[in-house]
Amino acid sequence: MEKKYPLHQLTTWKIGGPAEAVYWPQTKEDLSIVWQRAQEAEVPVWLIGQGSNLLLPDEGLPGVTLVTTSLRKVKWGDYTVQVEAGYSLARLAQEAGERGLSGLEFARGIPGSVGGAVMMNAGAHGGTIAPHIMNVTALWADGTLKKVEKTELEFAYRFCSLRGHAWVLEAELMFSPGDRKRILQNMKENLKMRKLNQPLEKPNAGSVFQNPFGDSAGRLIEAAGWKGRSRGGAQVSNKHANFIVNTGNAKAKDVLALMEEIQKDVQLKFGITLQTEVAYLQRSTKNDARCAMHDARIEGEQSSQND
Repeated sequence: MEKKYPLHQLTTWKIGGPAEAVYWPQTKEDLSIVWQRAQEAEVPVWLIGQGSNLLLPDEGLPGVTLVTTSLRKVKWGDYTVQVEAGYSLARLAQEAGERGLSGLEFARGIPGSVGGAVMMNAGAHGGTIAPHIMNVTALWADGTLKKVEKTELEFAYRFCSLRGHAWVLEAELMFSPGDRKRILQNMKENLKMRKLNQPLEKPNAGSVFQNPFGDSAGRLIEAAGWKGRSRGGAQVSNKHANFIVNTGNAKAKDVLALMEEIQKDVQLKFGITLQTEVAYLQRSTKNDARCAMHDARIEGEQSSQND
């Protein structure tokens, strides 16, 4: 347990004030126990993963922030894998490809963790993780752990029905046999496209807004004239208009201001309401449990390649 831990070190946006306390559980059971104890003590508790689709408040977070990045056990079967929430999705995709297992080629460039990817039904290049899920082990609001079969879940664009109810701590995925060289080449091409189209050289949280049906958030934002515009240390990327980058000293308030102005302007000019894809954790005056992974935008993961 670390006190006054700088939250900006826990997200890819590199934004956030000090956490009252941060703890890295080593097992699912350890996390469950800490969660229950925090609940009993009426201490706010927050759950995050690799923080690649997450904005944390400038004021920091009270209570205990649980980080799942230490939950990295993985067990391979013939065409399946059982993997904990903190495991890197990109690494899992690469390892599947090395084994000649097809299904996660789309995920090679997504920098989040498996737990967040399931919670947000992460996807890119026309693929998503949902079709490959067999079951998940989830943490429920009361701190208990329960396995949930795929048939009990619903998935949609950047959505899993566990949101607001439970948090994924482990998943079992299935693959199809494929040609190893072709799979690895496919992933290589996806990575190349990602580097060309996204501002990976600066801290960011991936796509800020979801794509409206039949359109692209990036196209709309660019057409509205927002490329390159900034508020404080936050700037709309000149490379991809659906990315807001941290130019070095961005605050959460800067990002929020940009997002709000973009939403209002796109609504005014095109009559389209952009929905956010990133999650913002707000301090609460209540002593209830809070969690970053309750939302698709959370935790984990930059979701798409060409928004």
